[in-house]
Parts: sequence; structure tokens; C-alpha cells
Amino acid sequence: MGHSLASALLGLVGQPRLQKAIQKELGDKTSLGRSATGLVASAIVSPIYVFVTNPLSRLEVIMQTNSIQGKSISVVNAVKEMLQDMAAFGLRGVFRGQGIGLAKAIISLSLFHEGRHFLQDSFKAYNIEHGHFEEKN
Repeated sequence: MGHSLASALLGLVGQPRLQKAIQKELGDKTSLGRSATGLVASAIVSPIYVFVTNPLSRLEVIMQTNSIQGKSISVVNAVKEMLQDMAAFGLRGVFRGQGIGLAKAIISLSLFHEGRHFLQDSFKAYNIEHGHFEEKN
């Protein structure tokens, strides 16, 4: 549930708002288009997403990696194990292996919004072409 909330807030709300702000600041002053500003916005939002969701993912992994014959790992024990990792390795104990995850998040979020923009533009062009509404400037 925490992942879904973080995804919705950061990916579906935060990234488009940030992209609009970046487009206004950078796009108007440079030759950066919608795709480039979307990539910049995704590169800003993705580390925040990883920082928010990775502890939840780490807990999930700890809880899911118990022996088949053994009893399940409780949330409290999973948190204790994560705290032991943090004591031994610092934040690396919680965020290990996230370099590739971060790159994947940036690309995935950028492609998702590019697809969304493509569909939005296609529907808008179709509606204008078929007289369903007039384009507003």
C-alpha cells in the first residue's frame, strides 16, 4: 500500500507538476522540449521515490526470504534485521543495489509520461479533426 501511495503521489502527481515548472523555467529559456523536460523531471522525482519506497521493499524482501520449513518472519523481526543492516553498513544496508533501480525508475517514469502525452495529443487531434471541439489557444 505504501508503494502505491508513493507511486501515485510522486509519479502521477509530482512528476507532471514538476515537468510543467521545468518547462516554464528551462523550456522557455532554452531549446528543451517536452521530452527533455520530462526526463529532467523524472530524474528529480525518481531518487525521491527510491528513498521513500526502498525501506518498504527491503522489509518485503526480508519477510519473503524465510525458509519454506521455517515459520514466517514478523514485521517486527524484519525491522530488527533491517536495523542490524543499518548498524553494520549504514544507509547502504537499506539502499544497497539501488543504482540500477534508480536508472530504471527514471526511464520507466519518462516513458510512461511520454506515452501519456502521445495518447493525449492523439485524442485531442482526433477530436479536433472530427469537430468534437475547437482547439483553445
